Amino acid sequence: MQNKLYKLLRNKLLRKPALLLFFIVLLGLILRLIFFSGVGTSDDLAYSKYAIEINKGISPDSALTLSTRLGIVYATALSYRLFGINDFSSVLFPLMTSIGSIILIYYFGKLLFNEKTGLMASFLMAFFPLDLVYSARLLSDIPSAFFMSLGVYIFLRSEMKPKNSENRMIYFLSGVSIGIGYLIRETALLISLFFIIYILYKRKIRKKYFFVVLGVIFIFAVESLIFLKLTGDPLFRINASQKYLIEASLSHNFFQRLDFPIGLLAYPYMLLTNNLIFLFYIFIFIATGYIIISRKKEAYVLLFWLVPLLLYLSFGSSSLSHYIPFKATERYLTIITVPGILILAYFLRERKKIMMRFIMPFALILLFFISLYSVYLREDRDDLDNLKSLYRYIKEFDKPIYIDSRSLKALHYISGYKNNLSLNEYPDSLSNIHNSYIVINKDMIGKLEAANPGIKFPKEISKHPKAWIKVKDIGKKPSEIIVVYYAR
Repeated sequence: MQNKLYKLLRNKLLRKPALLLFFIVLLGLILRLIFFSGVGTSDDLAYSKYAIEINKGISPDSALTLSTRLGIVYATALSYRLFGINDFSSVLFPLMTSIGSIILIYYFGKLLFNEKTGLMASFLMAFFPLDLVYSARLLSDIPSAFFMSLGVYIFLRSEMKPKNSENRMIYFLSGVSIGIGYLIRETALLISLFFIIYILYKRKIRKKYFFVVLGVIFIFAVESLIFLKLTGDPLFRINASQKYLIEASLSHNFFQRLDFPIGLLAYPYMLLTNNLIFLFYIFIFIATGYIIISRKKEAYVLLFWLVPLLLYLSFGSSSLSHYIPFKATERYLTIITVPGILILAYFLRERKKIMMRFIMPFALILLFFISLYSVYLREDRDDLDNLKSLYRYIKEFDKPIYIDSRSLKALHYISGYKNNLSLNEYPDSLSNIHNSYIVINKDMIGKLEAANPGIKFPKEISKHPKAWIKVKDIGKKPSEIIVVYYAR
């Protein structure tokens, strides 16, 4: 009786894909709110600051790539204007594009295969741990990947729908969408590898394809005009980012990627060991192998996207003038999330008894619960909690306060950039500081030292003078406690 009821309910839902998609999107939204993290202590703070200061322009001497990503900066600035400065408004844009990806991947699956595959892909995307974690962080990866993927969808839909195949404006919109992805993050342009392989596979270059390029050029022209106005240099983003990449790669030992042959294994090692992605990618690699061996040509277009972009991330250069490998960071993989999950959904929807009865249910249950558990274990979901407690404690202080640079930026953000505190970055030495407060955030200092081996902190941080008086410990975990001293 229960089995018949289940089948009846399932069949009714499958006949109403829009309703089922609604429930999947709702699940995705609920999970993202449950695991909501908000602004972290890394690039998030920089984007937030630039969003506040963008109306003042950009310093022509700036060499930080983050300041030139106008897509994420302007979107965040608009969110701040509408909703004020808080964790929700800070991550609203990434969160919306993450939810948008759940919907978009459904239409991808429907276009390339069928509605059931689209719904399966949408369901997988709803709890994909990489997306869950970064959907509520002020970072550029998910928004950029969404617009890049939207551009590919518009292109493929035009290719597969005869009524749209001659509409050049649709191809132009495909390029515009990819261009918006570039405005948010440069790696969106790596999708050009997909188009090159697609054209080679089809063995035909059509005139309308050039409208995709024109769409990207249009966005690039708009960006150049903005930078001309802000800095006087229309190519400011390219020049600044290339300069920054060289400086960053040298200070970080080329992101530890030039140690041969270990450096070549950075991405494969991450894919097979990172808690957020390894289980999904094991299944994705199995599905990829199945498609190749079985010659499932209807899925080849996804391989044209997944394989070259993954190979370029693994071995290609992030710089135009020097060989600077990409840092092996999990969130960089968002540009191949859509094809990877679509490949997995296609594989799980194969109409074979062993697949339908055993492999698919087992895979879905395993992926769902392991994914949620891996997200739950993330330690960076509450990065700012101790600093928020610190701000509540020190916000009425009327004496100078000395703190590390990253914690200082976090306090400015937490205050909504409106505090009246005398916050100062550590000088070279703290021995001559008197009648002031010294804040030591050892966890943050450790992260800064790990990220930048060349950074130096005052020696008093490790061995404080006897004249300092401890006035407050903030935090519960011993490794994350922030200590406030008063220097007499």
